Amino acid sequence: MHTPCRLIPSFMDTNMIRSFIQYIAQKKNPSFQIKEDTGLLTLLVFLLDKLRAWLRALWMLGSNRSFFLFAGRNIQLRGRSKAYFGKGVQIGDAVNMTAYGSEGLFIGDYSWIGAYSFLKVSFSFNDPGKCIRIGKHVGLGEFAHLGGAGGLEIGDDCIIGPYLSCHPENHFFPEANTLIRLQGTERKGIRIGRNCWIGAKVTVLDGVQIGENCVIAAGAVVTRDMPANSVIAGVPARVLRSRQNETQARGWGVQTA
Repeated sequence: MHTPCRLIPSFMDTNMIRSFIQYIAQKKNPSFQIKEDTGLLTLLVFLLDKLRAWLRALWMLGSNRSFFLFAGRNIQLRGRSKAYFGKGVQIGDAVNMTAYGSEGLFIGDYSWIGAYSFLKVSFSFNDPGKCIRIGKHVGLGEFAHLGGAGGLEIGDDCIIGPYLSCHPENHFFPEANTLIRLQGTERKGIRIGRNCWIGAKVTVLDGVQIGENCVIAAGAVVTRDMPANSVIAGVPARVLRSRQNETQARGWGVQTA
């Protein structure tokens, strides 16, 4: 009886396949290395999965895309002409995207969008939103909910845990005898600087700007601007300390992406 490994063509070399995968992966993470004990069959199954994701992306994500792009199963994309995907972008399973808006949806090179995430620039044709702009090398965890009504920008190299929620729009409610949904909205926008580490289940509200190099603890609700190089936690969130001039990082219970 043949073993699975014996069914693999003899011309396929484990080192060759490993080197190819490492070459591609190091475009995103220069220090990426495959463990030496990873078998050839495992590597081939991985490549087959990526090939399927690449083929799905060819027809699923429209023309404003790079050639080197990967799409999971059951993705929905509306407003394709307003969506742009950089090279090496990976979209997880069941991601729902709506790019309608004045500037649309932009996902930068080598970024990852976690499964079951919801990215919606506009909720209405009556008053379309502005944009969602995600930078390069961003890792967005599963089940994110990102709106773009007033504009949302996430800087390069951010790592983000699951269930991030960003809402760049807020409802007016001054009239007690009028339905809140009929009193209008304001849109200031949200901007998150580069190289931030955002834990699981963080919520960011309209008008907030978060400086670069920040660490935000899991479960924080960010309601006001935060300076760069800050460790942030709480409901509502506040600055615990500054990371400026630190030489050694210490854990603060923040979950990675």
